[in-house]
Amino acid sequence: MRHLTPEERQELGRELNTVAANWARRLQASDMDALRRPDHERSYTERMRAHLARMAAGEQMRRLLADLVSASAEEAVQCGAGYPELGAAVGASRQAARKRWPNLSISRRRANEWKQPPGSIGWAGSHLGYPGPPGT
Repeated sequence: MRHLTPEERQELGRELNTVAANWARRLQASDMDALRRPDHERSYTERMRAHLARMAAGEQMRRLLADLVSASAEEAVQCGAGYPELGAAVGASRQAARKRWPNLSISRRRANEWKQPPGSIGWAGSHLGYPGPPGT
């Protein structure tokens, strides 16, 4: 998976700004806007309200995108992804991914894969008090 180029990031930023501005207009729409003449110059207060509405729309978008990322992480885990893959997808380490999504089923699935049976050779067998292999 590749990262966005600087040009692609700019394009995505412009598209998100357009979406936020459109939603801000919808959030801010009122009867007063319908009565305003087309040649009306917006006041300082109207411009401030427009920026605040765009902030509100942007914050809602941020929350929705965070939900989308989390849902995609859960679906990726169901398809076999682990914390290293989740971290790489968001430009973070395995440890950061584990901290960001601590309750994913990957924890239980991978923990079962890492466990060694009693009596096995290795750290768990020798340091946790498991009996050694037969005949030792």
